[in-house]
Amino acid sequence: MRSLTLGVLALAFASASALAQSPPAAPGQPEKENANPCRDEVAAALSKLRKSSWFRMTTTMITEKGPSKMVVDYVLPDKMHQTVTETLTNKSSEVILIGEKAWANQGQGWMELPSNIMNTLRSQMYDNVVQEQTDVGNYACQGKVQSEGRDALSYKLEDEPAKDSTAPKNETYRMFYVDAVTGLPVGNALLAPGREKTPLFKATYSFPIDMQVLPPKDVITPPAEQPKN
Repeated sequence: MRSLTLGVLALAFASASALAQSPPAAPGQPEKENANPCRDEVAAALSKLRKSSWFRMTTTMITEKGPSKMVVDYVLPDKMHQTVTETLTNKSSEVILIGEKAWANQGQGWMELPSNIMNTLRSQMYDNVVQEQTDVGNYACQGKVQSEGRDALSYKLEDEPAKDSTAPKNETYRMFYVDAVTGLPVGNALLAPGREKTPLFKATYSFPIDMQVLPPKDVITPPAEQPKN
């Protein structure tokens, strides 16, 4: 059960930055005033996403186990079905959260999760999906592009200058895309200069009409942990 718990926690934290908000300010540091119109447009798109009844987030990323694909169905405010598939092995892990119940399947069948893990999943969903963000980051407008086959407005997240001039410079950068017609997010990506066609991280958003999150069938009882010698 311990390995299952660790795997579920890894799944929970995998999507923590997928909505492209910037990290919170350090304790004692004031939040930046959101006076940048480009930043306002990104914030408005994320706010509109959070006010949707449901959406699907599809993510490709590089993990310690190689390239992976993550698909998360959200039915707000408290339902989620997350599937992570390792590209090299095609091995999948799933988590379902519905209200105050959560289940996981890492290849051994669906098992109900203990309350502390369920609460961690609920907190992650609330913090990263449901709760409005006070500061999404300092975005700069980059003009109209084609993204996922749609006309989109593009924005680049501008990093704050490093205080330590000797620290290595991070060349990667994040782009955020907003549908030019609906004002909803299309996606975001973490890119490296010269390799823009192969993102290190990419998330796209869609709104399937028939999407729903249901509890799993055939839930099994998790095996009892063996006492330590």
